Amino acid sequence: MKFTILSHAGMLAESGGREDVSIVIDPWLVGSCYWRSWFNFPEPDRRLIRDLNPDYIYLTHLHWDHFHGPSLRRFDPQTPVLVPQIPSPRMVQDLADLGFTDIREIPHGQRVQLAPDFHVHSFQFGPFTTDSAVVLQDSGTTLLNANDCKIFGASLRQITRRFPRIDFVLRSHSSANPWPCVEGYDMDDFRSKEAYVRDFAAFARAVGARYAIPFASNHCFVHQETRQFNDTAVLPNLVAAYMSPPTLEAEPDAGPNCVVMAPGSSWCPEAGFQLREFDYSRQADYVESLTQRYSGRLATQYRREAAAKGHFPRFEQWANDFLSAIGWPMRRLLPTIVFAVTEAAGERYWLIDPVARRVSEQSDAAAGQIVITVPALVINDCVRKRMFSVWTPSKRLRIRLSGTPLWKVGLFLQLLDLYDNQELPLWRFFKWRSLSIWRRRWREPISITGALIGLKVTRRVRDVASLYAD
Repeated sequence: MKFTILSHAGMLAESGGREDVSIVIDPWLVGSCYWRSWFNFPEPDRRLIRDLNPDYIYLTHLHWDHFHGPSLRRFDPQTPVLVPQIPSPRMVQDLADLGFTDIREIPHGQRVQLAPDFHVHSFQFGPFTTDSAVVLQDSGTTLLNANDCKIFGASLRQITRRFPRIDFVLRSHSSANPWPCVEGYDMDDFRSKEAYVRDFAAFARAVGARYAIPFASNHCFVHQETRQFNDTAVLPNLVAAYMSPPTLEAEPDAGPNCVVMAPGSSWCPEAGFQLREFDYSRQADYVESLTQRYSGRLATQYRREAAAKGHFPRFEQWANDFLSAIGWPMRRLLPTIVFAVTEAAGERYWLIDPVARRVSEQSDAAAGQIVITVPALVINDCVRKRMFSVWTPSKRLRIRLSGTPLWKVGLFLQLLDLYDNQELPLWRFFKWRSLSIWRRRWREPISITGALIGLKVTRRVRDVASLYAD
């Protein structure tokens, strides 16, 4: 097997046998995502992706830095696309909307043969919005691409027992959550950079891989509204420095050796690592170069945002449908939320009161109300495309808590995610499709329940690395 890093979370794997077969995973290859907020850091060389014509594509989940429409449109729509079989049919529907005609769902833990000696396995995880990890294997190499999938406990042991010798593990190492967007945010109030580094290292050790590759967090913020969040990123060189000085030869039982692989870097059994050099520590310079390179596209985006006007009737219909879907018991737990929708002329205030089941436009935000500020263009897109699930990673929002506990905002955002992914109302859980899927994922509730009990007993609320301890 040969694998090549293509981008932030994109990789190419090739069988290298008599029957050459290739698969691309999560190909965000061109341009930006999340309303010009995220750019690849660094961008892939055009020569790397120019002639890319894989036999298969695998998509781990629905977020746009993994499920990137402009990149997917570059491929032949007859290319077989493999996706995890999850309760929601949303991924399949969106791929069909893009024109793909051969979409194959992989049940949890199942193997798909790509070539006589080349297989892919999909493992799903996520109690609310499902992500997936993928194992690629031939007779000589086993690679676990965990990507954004924070699998642990009995669910992770299912993988390590089936694959006792994992050569490479690739995993994200930074945050994509919206908490930096909270007014008065201090990173250490939530989780420090060091905590994310420890999580990565603990996961790699739990897997027992020979090599650990920091992956799926290599993006930067370029939009004028989000550029400030570059300081929150955990850079891959920090991960490598924490784990060990990088070397390219690791003894099988010596523990994971961290190797930073920038786009264009590859590994194969014959040549070993072929690394493309990139200085991640010069992040500010690279962001500035992207700002200059894409000044025209950014200017167009800013003009579009300035010209956009919030569409309240469409928002009102969506919000009423959302409140109906979550049901009365859950609505009682939610706070009143005011969306401060920014337009060129100022702000408009759209209120969602879950308890009273009321959606209205008002002249201002009252004292004590949670206020989420969002550009009109962004919220219009989220409503029209039913994609609030990509809103929070984009960081195209600002949150003023006004004394409300953060967990209530987190619950509200999580329910938006579930609704967009067609997992609400809750009766959908009891459909035959969902029940048959969860039957295969029975380890997951055990893992999560054990983690909740353990964190309650130890009170190590932020010590996520402890989830991977024996």
